[in-house]
Amino acid sequence: MNYPVAITTTSTPVLGEAELLLIAEHVRHLLKSMSFETVSIRSQHLPPHLYIHIEAGENGKLLIGTHGAHLAALQHIVRTLLRATVPPTTRIIVDVNGYRARREQDLLAMAEAAAARALSESHPVTLPPMNSADRRVIHTALAGREDLATTSTGVEPKRSVVIRPTSL
Repeated sequence: MNYPVAITTTSTPVLGEAELLLIAEHVRHLLKSMSFETVSIRSQHLPPHLYIHIEAGENGKLLIGTHGAHLAALQHIVRTLLRATVPPTTRIIVDVNGYRARREQDLLAMAEAAAARALSESHPVTLPPMNSADRRVIHTALAGREDLATTSTGVEPKRSVVIRPTSL
């Protein structure tokens, strides 16, 4: 069974049109081997990241998996495939049906709610365990706050972010 998929690539200016076409072809081939049919590719430049946006409709759930587990695996495979094609300083990010963007918005809301709670209760707040990418979003979101400090605690895969008022 073939699943329709649309791919958008966004890259650094270092990559030319030929490289973007090669990248799209690698991703297209990978998805075809997984029975996903690619239907369109669009590219634009945003340094220093290479964003690969895959639109897969309802079948995107198969590529995302539970809590993004399949998406993380897919991103790892794509990074491995493309490492020889892109400069080593380019960060490769794969997203399916806008899942990562929605997840980031959810994490930002979680960070703000936990920060408000930590300040109102004058007590550290520990967030649920999350992967390193999600923890990085939390740390980055609150990094500019002088009234709060964030740390990661625990051992993978149960590592969590602790948000505490700096007054403690």
